[in-house]
Amino acid sequence: MAFSMFLRTPACAGRLLSQQVMKLGTQASLKPVQTQRTLVAVNTLKNTLLKSETTPILNAVRSFRTSAVKMAAAKSDDHSKLWVIERITSAILIPLVPLALLVPNKLFDSLLAIIVVAHSFWGLEAIAVDYVRASLFGPLIPKLAIGLVYLISIATLGGLFYIITHDIGIANSIRQFWSVKSGQKA
Repeated sequence: MAFSMFLRTPACAGRLLSQQVMKLGTQASLKPVQTQRTLVAVNTLKNTLLKSETTPILNAVRSFRTSAVKMAAAKSDDHSKLWVIERITSAILIPLVPLALLVPNKLFDSLLAIIVVAHSFWGLEAIAVDYVRASLFGPLIPKLAIGLVYLISIATLGGLFYIITHDIGIANSIRQFWSVKSGQKA
């Protein structure tokens, strides 16, 4: 991530870096005069990079999350595509939940597991990005929060797939839970 932030600095985007890298890469053998020129070129590059604007801490956190972010250089339709996918996922859940409960099988259980985990991942990620900001908690805590969201989502999906493949499945587990619950009331 630090390397990607380095490449986003204005000095790396210009011709200066590519000219210096090409100059260093095309030299077959370095003579003492060339060594001096190389050191001057490297020091010039170093000074240019150090004087350039630093990337804000917020950009470091934004580069770690999967949701599209509206930044000055980003296309305006990047987040709108993700928003549409999130809404389609939410709309698919409406008929899928009753269908999976009425016709329990591995296909519907797998679809339900993937869509529920994706839906909850985007929700938890939005919470972590919106409320655990670098301006409030520093640069480390927001990254840990996003990492925790990934860990929770991966563990949830893995657990649901384990129930689907090695146990009775999600829908049948819900049915058993309901039968136990209704049996206690009677």
